[in-house]
Amino acid sequence: MDYSGYFRNIIIRPTRATLFAIVAAVNTGLAMATVFSAYGGMFNPGEVVVAAIMAMMFPGFLVASVLLLLLDLVFWRKAALVMALALAVSAPPILNFSPVNIGRRVLTEEERQRSFTFLTYNVLHFWDFRGNVPGLSRNATIDYILSTDADIVSLQEVEFLKSWPLWNITPEQLEELGERYPYRMVNVSYQLSLLSKYPFEFVDLGLPESISRRFACFKIKIGDETVHLFNVHLESIGLTPRDKELYQKLFDKAPASEAALRRELSKVKNQLVSKLAKAFAERTEQARAIRNTIDSIGGNVIVAGDFNDIPDCYAVRTIMGSDMTDAYARTAFGPTITYHGNRFYFRIDHVLYKGDFDCVSLKRGDSPSSDHYPFLATFVFDEKATP
Repeated sequence: MDYSGYFRNIIIRPTRATLFAIVAAVNTGLAMATVFSAYGGMFNPGEVVVAAIMAMMFPGFLVASVLLLLLDLVFWRKAALVMALALAVSAPPILNFSPVNIGRRVLTEEERQRSFTFLTYNVLHFWDFRGNVPGLSRNATIDYILSTDADIVSLQEVEFLKSWPLWNITPEQLEELGERYPYRMVNVSYQLSLLSKYPFEFVDLGLPESISRRFACFKIKIGDETVHLFNVHLESIGLTPRDKELYQKLFDKAPASEAALRRELSKVKNQLVSKLAKAFAERTEQARAIRNTIDSIGGNVIVAGDFNDIPDCYAVRTIMGSDMTDAYARTAFGPTITYHGNRFYFRIDHVLYKGDFDCVSLKRGDSPSSDHYPFLATFVFDEKATP
């Protein structure tokens, strides 16, 4: 008696059905997580904190989705439709995270006359993130700023500009900065500073004390044009050295057992989630204050600096509204990171703008002396119609 057909019916067919169910479940689950994380920044984190956390995980879900799509195309093409649909729905956030602007715009001489360069940089108090670098006699961060020769330099986490041998800040560097940038302001309270080749004035926004002072506004006169610059350093997570050490352990040394891994993950969750939630709420309040001020000012506006949050997060969306542009999404190609400390690799520094000018170039610098990388932008004012 031939039992082959019998075994095919009771073993092979159920196995295929089970396998298909597993594949379908994995694809559906990952597809839903990817879409939710892509648009997590649309939800107020004060009401749906899990959405903000999922949004931070979007790059991981995106990579996993692409890999699963490739596997589906090889082994189970019908299932590939689910992942392809999820990626299509998530296209706008994907293009903000990893834009595909190809080619470099070369400015004409006339456009150069209407342009200015802008550098934003969290300088970590001018400490050297690498520690003591043998043979280094000048402050590497200040040397990088001088090398860019940017017209406007917006700095975060800086309390002073004075000679400091411990950090290799030399009198010669300060003299060069003074000659290069005749207009300067160092705000000790905000730790937000501005160096400029153009005259500017500090704008007192008159905000209530309840709003954390994590941003400053400057009115800059560039030829016949006026630009309001918001130098921002929005609320950070506020990780302690112990928090950072715990987070790094998960990457540097794998726990000895699954139980140990669960304990470590539980510690990270308990310590980080509450701090994330508090920081999300603070940034939301700050972002709304900035947006309200932008609406009252109008005209040419740049909002740039350390947002301590990712592209498409609720704070960025709030500030952008419907009339601002993300300079990175507008000009760059591919993903990047601007923060590289403590195994946290995110793009949390941003340049947003609106008005009678356009960003034609945004380059990320690779200076390793701070825990942030800088952004150097080139803006060109619109050509005015001649009478």
